[in-house]
Amino acid sequence: MKNIFILSCVILCQFFFAVESHAEVERTDGMGKNAAPQFAISIQSKDSITHLGSLDSFEITEAGTQAARFLLNYLNDGDREDARFAVDIYERIIPIENFGGEYWALQWFGEYFLADEDKRRQMLEDRYVRAFFDHMAVDDFAPLKDYMVAKYKLGNLKGAGSKEAIERERFLEDFLLFNNPRREKWEQTSKIMEVLKVESGMKIADVGSGPGYYSFRYSDLVGPEGHIYAIDTVKKHLKYIEEVADRHDISNIGTVHTKSDSIDLPENSVDLITMVSLYHIIYLTSMEEVKDRFVESIKKALRPDGRFVVVDNALVEAGKLPYHGPYIARDLIIAQLYYYGFDLVEQYQFIPQRYVLVFKQRQ
Repeated sequence: MKNIFILSCVILCQFFFAVESHAEVERTDGMGKNAAPQFAISIQSKDSITHLGSLDSFEITEAGTQAARFLLNYLNDGDREDARFAVDIYERIIPIENFGGEYWALQWFGEYFLADEDKRRQMLEDRYVRAFFDHMAVDDFAPLKDYMVAKYKLGNLKGAGSKEAIERERFLEDFLLFNNPRREKWEQTSKIMEVLKVESGMKIADVGSGPGYYSFRYSDLVGPEGHIYAIDTVKKHLKYIEEVADRHDISNIGTVHTKSDSIDLPENSVDLITMVSLYHIIYLTSMEEVKDRFVESIKKALRPDGRFVVVDNALVEAGKLPYHGPYIARDLIIAQLYYYGFDLVEQYQFIPQRYVLVFKQRQ
């Protein structure tokens, strides 16, 4: 298999020696099946074509810390004014500091605490939102309190710095970010689901499932004849999926704990493989031989007419949004997967910071 490191070098050379800026062109217009993508990447800013940053979601700011302190005060003393102050601060800083991060989830909790009983019931009508809430509300909201104390340095936690404490903090970070009840609002998840064209009876692999945000939505659509493989390297994510599935008698989801070099599925076992907010991590943190084995496991698991869908973060032009986390240029993914034997067949972008790329294996 061609070494993707060579491709990356070619692309970077194009970056340094062909810097003419031009508008992005939809690749599906000029790239038919078996047609090679252009090597040059469209350069639209002085920013890198990839960025990883910190493995947690967003930097800690003074205003974000203040909002968390007010929310923590409410949980400790029950003063509604504290919850109101927190909600107001999040309303002000989300558009300028933290788009699509944990602020949205924490604001949702603040609004729940301020709501009357009817409104609270409405906020928890969705069973997956209710599962999210119940997980954070256990033991008088101990997980939510622990998250804010650890994240924003608002006190001392028992066992702080231990491996267990660090793993717990990372899980809660992911949990708030990925299973956020407001994720639809910033991601427009429903539009992504539409273009995935999930049908009854399908077999789907949710690679990098996290705590199951997409896995559960796939499960509702494929029905009892279908099956969802929730695949992740983090056992805590998979344990949460298993607990929610058991609670709601969901029998068409199975979890797969795997390493970073394989999705560990049988040959020709799935119709659709999706990766949401994961490709940039694999690209930037994995050795080439690990990437090779990983992609080969995807090719092996896909049925002949199956689709491989990558949903990842785009670079947003300065001034359109605040910092929104890691990203990777879409053309870099398209070019890399071409040399792994995949052709781009569709692509979509419903919000500035998120794109959807649909691939099929070249026959």
